[in-house]
Amino acid sequence: MEKKVKVLYVLTKLELGGAQKVCLSLLKGIQENGQFGALISGSQGVLVSEAEKLNNVFLLKDFKREVGIKNITMEFKVFFRLIKKIKQLKKKYPDLIVHTHSTKAGILGRWAAFFVRVKYIVHTVHGFGFHEFQNKISWTIIFLFEYFTAFITDHYVCVSKSDCEIGKRYLPFFSKRSSIIRAAVEWDKFYLPAKKIPDKFYGATKTENFNCEKFIIGTVSCFKPQKNLFDLLKAFKELYTSLNVEIKENLLLQIIGDGVQRPLIEDWIIKNKLEDNVEILGWQNDVSSWMKKWNLFVMSSLWEGLPCAVIEARLSKLPVITYKIAGIPEVIKENKNGFLVEAGNWKVLCEKICQIILDKNLLEKMSNYTDNLEDFKNEKMIDYHLGLYKQLI
Repeated sequence: MEKKVKVLYVLTKLELGGAQKVCLSLLKGIQENGQFGALISGSQGVLVSEAEKLNNVFLLKDFKREVGIKNITMEFKVFFRLIKKIKQLKKKYPDLIVHTHSTKAGILGRWAAFFVRVKYIVHTVHGFGFHEFQNKISWTIIFLFEYFTAFITDHYVCVSKSDCEIGKRYLPFFSKRSSIIRAAVEWDKFYLPAKKIPDKFYGATKTENFNCEKFIIGTVSCFKPQKNLFDLLKAFKELYTSLNVEIKENLLLQIIGDGVQRPLIEDWIIKNKLEDNVEILGWQNDVSSWMKKWNLFVMSSLWEGLPCAVIEARLSKLPVITYKIAGIPEVIKENKNGFLVEAGNWKVLCEKICQIILDKNLLEKMSNYTDNLEDFKNEKMIDYHLGLYKQLI
């Protein structure tokens, strides 16, 4: 008789991000498959209500994504609470698998599982916590934590080939203990078989040919330094000031998201007199309905794994302009379904946006490029994970 899978997921914050959506999809899929699935997470984030609909969800009040160096005693308390909860579950399910997501949860969760003597410890890399945009001290500290934690990790799941290559380069045993499983998105919500670009939505180089309907540039992002939204805002301002009056008055940037930098972003928009052309929409439960109204998707993140929003944009037949980072070039092909720009070069980002705005044929070609996104289906992600868990036990 085949053993049932018993897996506990560990996550810090239930914000509307790729790692969080993947984790909840896995938990739901595992439970619907008749296996045992549980989740430990912090009690903050817009996805808390979604998580509470599922069984075996344990929310720890002080378990936060940010590292609280100034309140290190609280971090230790959270760590011991993790140990206690994992110990309770292991007592009931001796062959429990602990599967962590994101950097901080990955470090604390794997070591908590180790001290409880959990047999199987898995970690999903949604972009490593150490990266080129950090100072040497931060990079070294995070790298050393990840390096030593590799010795107690039975398997790594990578959402991109790029992360897999980084792991092989820097971490012990990574080559033999890793696999690539794509992060699934809500395929049916976002998928469009084709997209026709109506003239009425499109700008032209000659102002007399411009129909006064909005051309909407969209993005989905948490408002934090990693997402680097100010580069997108600067590119948009440069674009706005360079276009003809009739075009720029009908140009709109919509940002789905929220976070700690919101007051700074709102202040920047006001100071640059772009209140009529930049809309902050907050977190939205149905991102797909907004994407279907957009003409173009732009992202200016400095480091990522492989953002789910990029996959969702391509399923919605949106050309994607983004910085050339991490796993994004595995999906976005230069001048085929979008443009890839060197990280930090917001002026080129602006040029590429302008190029699409002024060329309807280019937009239509990129929109209807045939992507191979089958591995991003939810059922495939769940099947691959179940196969991995069964192999481990």
